[in-house]
Amino acid sequence: MMIKRYTAAFLIPVGARKILGEDGWEFDSPERLSKGLADHLIAALRLDFAERYSGIKRYIGDNISMSIFLDDKNEIENIYFQFYGSSLKALEQLYQDPQVSSKAEIIMPEKE
Repeated sequence: MMIKRYTAAFLIPVGARKILGEDGWEFDSPERLSKGLADHLIAALRLDFAERYSGIKRYIGDNISMSIFLDDKNEIENIYFQFYGSSLKALEQLYQDPQVSSKAEIIMPEKE
């Protein structure tokens, strides 16, 4: 079985504290991302609902996987993406939209 390489990216609230811990990246912020932003990303990236488990809602699309991490109040703490091939360009284009860039920071671990 061949495993496809992907590029990881996170959308986090503007100004969130970023910590590389033992279990990977952790983000700390009293702010949350809006449901409207998540809905916008789902529509723009043409993603379909895949599953919900342990406070995570997962969506998949053409060479993109998006996981929405929810807090105990069901609000969005951050959004994690896996991009395969050239699909990362779709997020980079979306991030040019002030509706996205004014509300969230994009973090790409391999560039940190």
